[in-house]
Amino acid sequence: MIDAAYESHEETGEISLMITRHCVRYALSLCPKQAKGVTGVQGTLRAAPLTLVNGSERLTLRFDCKRCEMHVVGKMKPAVVRRTEPLKFYATRPA
Repeated sequence: MIDAAYESHEETGEISLMITRHCVRYALSLCPKQAKGVTGVQGTLRAAPLTLVNGSERLTLRFDCKRCEMHVVGKMKPAVVRRTEPLKFYATRPA
């Protein structure tokens, strides 16, 4: 099932902006799957959310370790909310 588009303003609050298999926890060697065989570490690493900060924008990183996915979660930007013209969806690419 496909959710509504980000720009359609149907979602309120924080929404998943991107889902990726490239994982920051894996790159930082904090992946619970990597630590399974390490003595003294197994069971101590949790997939707790991390935060990316870019200026005043804060994006939360949530992890689905079973599916090996990272979700970048954020709020609707004010410029998108203020958009007055309606969105147009085309069946094919316009010429």
